[in-house]
Amino acid sequence: MSDIHFLGIRHHGPGSCRNTLQALERIRPDLILLEGPAEAEALMSFIDDQRMKPPVALLGYQPDAPQNAVFYPFADFSPEWQTLRYATRENVTLRFFDLPLLHSLAFTSEGSDKAEQEKAPEVSSDPFDLLAEAAGYPDGESWWNMNIEQRKNNADIFKAVREAVCALRETLPEYTSQRDLIREAWMRRMIRTAQKESFERIVAICGAWHIPALEKMPKAKEDNELLKGLARVRVECTWIPWTYDRLTFRSGYGAGIESPGWYDYLWRYPDDDGTLWVSHIAAMLRKRKMDISVAHVIETVRLARATTALRGLSAPTLEEYNEAVTTVMGFGDRMLLQLVKESLVVGDRLGEVPDAVPKVPLLIDVERLQRRLRVPFTAEIREITLDLRKENDLERSLFFHRLALLDIDWAKPETVAGKGTFKERWSLYHKPEQIVCIIERAIWGNTVKEAVQKYVSDRMAGITRIPDLTNLLDRVIPADLPELVAAMTLQLDRLSAASSDIIEMLEAVPDLVNIVRYGDVRNLDFSKVEDLLRVMVARILSGGLLVCINIDEEAAGELLEHLSATNYAIATLDDEELNDMWYEFVQQIRSSSSAHPLLSGYATRILNDRGKISREEMQRTLSFYSSAGNAPSDVAYWFEGFLRASGSILLLDDDLWQLVNNWICGLSKENFMELLPVIRRTFSNFSPAERRKLGEKAKSFDANGRKPRNFEDTSCNDAEASRVIPLLGLLLGVE
Repeated sequence: MSDIHFLGIRHHGPGSCRNTLQALERIRPDLILLEGPAEAEALMSFIDDQRMKPPVALLGYQPDAPQNAVFYPFADFSPEWQTLRYATRENVTLRFFDLPLLHSLAFTSEGSDKAEQEKAPEVSSDPFDLLAEAAGYPDGESWWNMNIEQRKNNADIFKAVREAVCALRETLPEYTSQRDLIREAWMRRMIRTAQKESFERIVAICGAWHIPALEKMPKAKEDNELLKGLARVRVECTWIPWTYDRLTFRSGYGAGIESPGWYDYLWRYPDDDGTLWVSHIAAMLRKRKMDISVAHVIETVRLARATTALRGLSAPTLEEYNEAVTTVMGFGDRMLLQLVKESLVVGDRLGEVPDAVPKVPLLIDVERLQRRLRVPFTAEIREITLDLRKENDLERSLFFHRLALLDIDWAKPETVAGKGTFKERWSLYHKPEQIVCIIERAIWGNTVKEAVQKYVSDRMAGITRIPDLTNLLDRVIPADLPELVAAMTLQLDRLSAASSDIIEMLEAVPDLVNIVRYGDVRNLDFSKVEDLLRVMVARILSGGLLVCINIDEEAAGELLEHLSATNYAIATLDDEELNDMWYEFVQQIRSSSSAHPLLSGYATRILNDRGKISREEMQRTLSFYSSAGNAPSDVAYWFEGFLRASGSILLLDDDLWQLVNNWICGLSKENFMELLPVIRRTFSNFSPAERRKLGEKAKSFDANGRKPRNFEDTSCNDAEASRVIPLLGLLLGVE
């Protein structure tokens, strides 16, 4: 029987990594069994490639359902990664002995994981919290970090870890899932197979949690029974770049760690006394224009060491350095740690993989375009502003828009003042899951352009609502896909001809206006879309009033949002014919006695702002709606619509102010309390400055709505006026 050694590790940790390498050098195995899927062995040839720079991840996915995927991340300080490098360097046979992906991905595809989670009892996140509590540490992360990752005396460390995990598994059996039991049965099968071969010294390296189950071998018959009838799916594997941010717990990674950047420092500089770490912090803060001197560095290191001694620790941990930095450099303000955390504690490193790694053609095309346009994936968030008059920026814009149409969320558009400009702003943030999304979209084409055309065409075929199609068309136009635009315009024409839904048309008008305006910016011909826009507004004019009458408050509120968006869009386009049709429709709403008062009030405001009704007519309308013969709720809704989103008219028009003031003052207590939510909603939409000025104006009126005499002081300071008059004359252009 072969001699076998079990090394229980943490998947990402500099101490575990160093201990593993020391054990391998001591044992000198001729076979290494490493936790991981067997499919990864085909990619071992890339481990020694100089262009392979961690952090990287092994990606396994189901080709006919790429969203069913799993990642195996590796950092430089991951024990598995250094084991792979050791096996390659020393020419030692290495086998991955975890459950193959063809079985483990079948669990996910069949929903077995979800069913298991629903049956599993609730447990805390980390079983090592129990050991931490017994040893006086705040959590399992701190306990493991101090006792394993930063430990200097590592004699018999793997034996100690095994004993601790054995005690935990006996105490907490609920932490071991059915899937873990199946994985461990497979690992034992692989161990039995290896022991029957001619190897003399075998090392099995896996997560520490599995060690007790692998050392105590049950009968092979029991494992075979557990593994009987496992489902399987087809699997493909590749290497992809990873980021330190995605190694953290906060990213949702189950085997995550709190501080990849800190662990990277511990791995690279094991003998540093803390001076280099604090110097990195000082350099980072200096780049942010903070006054940090060498004396700050010295005092921070001294304070961290003193705190370590007081706490009876063998070496400062990240917590001691954080406290010292806060005290010395931040003068007690912990906000400084947020800068340190993102830049150094977590880190912004992005790995690299060789071009020869197997990839789907679509991913190859994406990377080719990224290189040509000089917009590679980066670990940090990158803001980029494009000038569409420049050829390279225009091509970048097309690339970003096309990826967005494929629902790949790497490049996200940001708001730029004025849509009719030649500028676009984008925020770029890479997440490894985006590569899975690219693989998913690969079924639609081998290039970005081909995939977009086929993917959007498929989506377009299932659209039955006009607004959904106009919204998609608005996104397609900046991507410069004329054939797709022509097909979508044709379908939009068919949908419009067959539709009688006025609300759908109101929803669609803003997108159509954007399309027409955007065509002007890029010198594109959208005359068909413009014709369709005119027809749609004409149809709104002829039948739109019917949707505004005899409706309740909720329906009126939803319709008001559509009217507001459409009014803004048409005003922005500033087309005389469209303006005339729109204002005629708005006048219909204002004049109808059956229209909901919320809509009637908003229609009156539009016409008043555009000068479409006289002041006398405006006064008659205000007098009518504030008269005692109307229901208080109708008056409240009318004023809510009339004052929508702006109280400036109340500040400028004293007559309107008095009408509103007199109406509110004339309400009975019961009516006032009933209408208070509507009144508060109306005034809450005003800006803080408007509300403040309205309050000041209210103080200048008496209880009868009249200005008191003492506010009509006509006295004048001639000396002060003489200093202002020349400036006024200059501004007004008079002598």
